[in-house]
Parts: sequence; structure tokens; C-alpha cells
Amino acid sequence: MTTKNTYHPLVIITLLIFILPAFSFNIFSHKAPPAESWCDRPLRRGLEKLAEIKTSRPWFKVYNVGHNTYAIDEPYNWEETIGYLILGKDKALLFDTGMGLDSISLVVKELTKLPVTVLNSHTHPDHIGGNSEFGHVLAMNANYTRINSARGYQHQDVKWEVRPASFCLSRLPRADTAHYYIKPFKVSRFISDGYMIDLGSRKLQVIATPGHTPDAICLYDKQAGYFWCGDSFYEGPILLSGDSTDLKAYKKSINIMSHFAAMAKRVLPAHNLPIADPALVIKAAAVFNQIASGAQKGVPGEDNTLVFDFGKFSYQIGQRFMPQLVLSKKP
Repeated sequence: MTTKNTYHPLVIITLLIFILPAFSFNIFSHKAPPAESWCDRPLRRGLEKLAEIKTSRPWFKVYNVGHNTYAIDEPYNWEETIGYLILGKDKALLFDTGMGLDSISLVVKELTKLPVTVLNSHTHPDHIGGNSEFGHVLAMNANYTRINSARGYQHQDVKWEVRPASFCLSRLPRADTAHYYIKPFKVSRFISDGYMIDLGSRKLQVIATPGHTPDAICLYDKQAGYFWCGDSFYEGPILLSGDSTDLKAYKKSINIMSHFAAMAKRVLPAHNLPIADPALVIKAAAVFNQIASGAQKGVPGEDNTLVFDFGKFSYQIGQRFMPQLVLSKKP
């Protein structure tokens, strides 16, 4: 038998005073997520379909993406940066070295005994964090690259990467977040567009694709049909809002990328998911041409950007850079 509980009106009023403000806060608050969110949230959907290679470093997730290529993912922070270890017969290339929050060289040593050369898709801090751990680094012959390699990034430049809401600290129990910075690194050789990297029975073509940064590049493996595209394309919001953004250059680059994507079997981006459909890059070029012509209209986004949403990917473009597209139009 059950009994019906009754409450004094004063008790109900008191409860409402305390409950409703808290309920409203949860609905309307736009504060950063709690520190534990990056530890609790599941991995990005799609990663579970890939063959994972276990290593001793819990910060990284390593996936075999075929043709002696490993995606070295850092999924426990908001950047979700991905580097790639590409193996040839005689040598290996590490395309991007990540955040520098944990030692990527230790992971690489667990994956291969081959001598390793480093090359970066561009020199933003989340892609060169581990460069200083390696003795042989190729780099684009650009002033932007020279500056970033020589000075790295000081703590004040990257401290937002290690805010409590930005990553899962329990994956890095010995991380010194109070002094986190990106170390300078020595460049062994400066290269340019069209440079061929011979790994032994495997050749990679370097393709200059400036726009996101002046030193942005892609890689193409004709034999495997693999096309690495750095930050110039990935599933998610493609950011063209940094100080070094050049939309006129990006328009040319994404059309070049479309040409290579049309020949590729797989596209391998530097964020979020390690494998993308080449058709998405072809679509990205087509819609960016429409943005440049004024046929596509964006909506206001965060930090004075315009957002152009196309489903699996979007363009987030700084409004201050939009005149570059107007100036690039032919009369």
C-alpha cells in the first residue's frame, strides 16, 4: 500500500528558490566544459572502424590506415591533431609531430626501426610540437617556416591549449602545463614545391598549398593513391581565420588539391578523422569557388567569422579576410 505525501507550501517555495536557478544555469550557461569532459567523452565516431595499434603512451591512439602508414592521433584534446608515420623500404617519414604534450618519438620507435625524417604540413604549434625530438627535419623554404622553427612558440602563445577545458590531463600525469611551450627546432634541409621524398620503393611528392598558412603543403603517394592534406581540408570546421590566412592563395590551393583528390583513393587530413572521402575535397573546391564568386552566403560565427556549412565540413572564414576574395576576382 502507498501513501500520498503532502508538503507544506513554505517547503515547496524554498525548494523552488534553490532548484530553479541551478536548472536555469545548466540551460543557459555557455561556459567552457568542465575539465573532465575530454576524459569522459567517447572517441570521435568513425575511429572505432579502424585497426588500432597499441603503444605504451596513453595520450596517443595509433591506427593502421593501410600501405604501411600509421595515423598517430591525439584525440584527448580539442585540437584532435593527427600525424602520420609513412614507411618505405629504407626510411620513414613522420608527417607532423603533434602537440608536444607527450613524446611522439617514443611512439615512433615502437612502430619502426627505420631512420625517420620529419616534415610538417605547416608550422602551427599543434603540428610541430615534437619536431625537436628528431635529428632530421625537412621544411618548406618560406619565411614563415624559418621564423617558427627558429623561435618555436612561447608559453603565452600556446597556454590556451592546456586550459583545463581543452584536454584530458589524466592522460598526461606528468605534464607541466604551467610551462608548456613549443621548442625551436633545427631544419636539416629547406625544400620547395614539387620536391620528391624517396623512402625506398615509395616516393612522396610535396605540393605547396598555401592559404591556411604560407607554408602549408600536401603530400601525394601516386603508387598507393594516398593524399595527405594537413589543415587545408578535414571533416569539421576548416579554419581560415588566423593572421596568416590568404584566401586568394587558398582558392588556388584547394583547386590544386581537387586535382590530386580526383586521382586519390584516400585523403588523410591532420585533424578529427584520419581518412576522408576524396569526393569531399572535390566538393570543397567547388563550393569555395562559389564562396569566392559571392554565390554562397555565410552566416555570422564566433570571433568575427563567417560560417559556410556543407554538412561534413564547413568553412569558418575571418570576416576581415573576405575582401581578399573580392580583390582576386577578374574584372
